Amino acid sequence: MLKIGEFSKLAQVSVKTLRYYDELGLLRPDWVDRYTGYRYYALGQLPRLNRLLALKELGFSLVQIARLLKDDLPAGELQRLMKLRQAELEQQVQAEQARLARVAARLRQIEQEGRQPRYEVVMKQVRPRLVAGIRDTIGEPDDLAGLLGELRSYLKGRGSEPDPSAPGLAIYYDAEYLDRGADVEVAVPIAGPWRGNARVAVHELSAIANAACLVHQGRPDRLAGAYRDLAAWTQANGFRPAGPNREIFLQGFEAGLDPSSYVTELQLPVQPVSVSLATGQQERHIMEPRIVTKPAFIVVGLPFTGFITSAPYEGGNENNQIGKVWDEFNRRAGEIKHACGPAYGLCFGMPNAQEPWYIAGIEVSEVGDLPAGMMSMAVLAQKYAVFPCTLGTLGATYRYITEEWQPRTAYEHAPAPDFELYDQEFDPDNSQEGKLSVYWPIK
Repeated sequence: MLKIGEFSKLAQVSVKTLRYYDELGLLRPDWVDRYTGYRYYALGQLPRLNRLLALKELGFSLVQIARLLKDDLPAGELQRLMKLRQAELEQQVQAEQARLARVAARLRQIEQEGRQPRYEVVMKQVRPRLVAGIRDTIGEPDDLAGLLGELRSYLKGRGSEPDPSAPGLAIYYDAEYLDRGADVEVAVPIAGPWRGNARVAVHELSAIANAACLVHQGRPDRLAGAYRDLAAWTQANGFRPAGPNREIFLQGFEAGLDPSSYVTELQLPVQPVSVSLATGQQERHIMEPRIVTKPAFIVVGLPFTGFITSAPYEGGNENNQIGKVWDEFNRRAGEIKHACGPAYGLCFGMPNAQEPWYIAGIEVSEVGDLPAGMMSMAVLAQKYAVFPCTLGTLGATYRYITEEWQPRTAYEHAPAPDFELYDQEFDPDNSQEGKLSVYWPIK
């Protein structure tokens, strides 16, 4: 046996650390003197200690290490924990790569302008808020003050005056900048639910998962420069706008201050830009997916049996065989009872000419009497990798998933249906550029 100091020197681990591992039950001494409490270790304990140190080097927590050190740990559980750690490290690498890209963008900006940027842009998560708002078309930016004053007067007159410290805000719904006739909502956060009227709407202002934000101090007629810098930062850092921008009036016309003292925060929802890799005359739109767990759901729709010759709108084609099924489904969708959700292109088998393997349908709350020629399918809760794309790039997206993303990821393909989800962002009048999402089952 070795005294704790001797074992410490041999293993190159401090005595304090060995005592801590003993307290946690990770590495008990081989024997403890019952009279002095002195710890003794055996040479045969070195392999366990080395495994502990190796797992710690891989970044596992001590709680995880305690589980990994169990002799009876099934191989499947060991593999699961290792894959989980691999996925965590990949996320960290992606985060550091994104940070490296932001540093590179900052360097380019300094080189171009020869000074520090006028504005610092930070990424934020914006929580949902209950607001009261007035949406209108404004002729001049100064009209915002009048609308906000009208809104606060209305609330005060009904005993629902909001907290004066809660700043008002404006949401711009136009897809492009307009110096005249902008579609804008002014809003203020409120504490409790109450009814509005034809002029004032009460609703929940949605959360923003990723908002590029900057703070402008000064006259509101100088905001155009701030917007240009925000747009330049967004593009330089690999993002694109993903929703209406907001202006938060942290300090402004409501306080009766000089315009040069106004403080306004600009918030722009953003999402990563897909990278297009050219292959011959085609392009594959590549984006790292979101990982989600989707609850169970039921789809009712028209089944498809047979083969398809190409993806929709690929290679100059206007449609494909499944597209014709969708055309018929759109004509008959009103026949389906208990519809409650978005449309799905549900793929639950391999292409064949004998049995249905695809459904063009819609989510339902329950299965009633099925319309003629339609079928239903229940899909269990499942984890998915979600890839945004357009109908015109649907085939390229599936090829990217199977040929590139799946082989290099820590996730495995799960034996569950994959599907296309067509939510409110899909524009049926612009089919080729219609936005949808591919849900790829993983485990």
